[in-house]
Amino acid sequence: MLPPIASYARLIGEHAEIAARAARLTAATIDSDPVEVRDALDELADALVDHLATEDREVHPRLMTARDGATRWAAEAARQRYETLADDWIALIGHWTTPRIAADHNGFASASAVLIARLHDRIREEDDLLYPAALATGQMALRG
Repeated sequence: MLPPIASYARLIGEHAEIAARAARLTAATIDSDPVEVRDALDELADALVDHLATEDREVHPRLMTARDGATRWAAEAARQRYETLADDWIALIGHWTTPRIAADHNGFASASAVLIARLHDRIREEDDLLYPAALATGQMALRG
């Protein structure tokens, strides 16, 4: 038997929080000093890394074993598209220290924008396809 899975309500709430923190990082990147940019990056990282780990540990493996072939295919395709996203965020967080952001503000803005776009794509796919499939197949509770 598979372990309990995070609920739809919890994961959707985490998506909203991650999107808000990503928007703060984007705004900070445009017109803030490097310390504020790094603070916004750290806040996003706090919400993001655990969330991605939960999904990769609980949600995606369960969907890849679903009885419904379309659900399995969608989950596997999503896993392949986003399998490096968590590692890429960890690398960005480790590389872009406050002094590096100060030295290459445009480089940080470009690097973070690429990952934020990938993150939004993953969130949209999970919200629109994977989480509803998990609910429909009984693999995820609405609340809990």
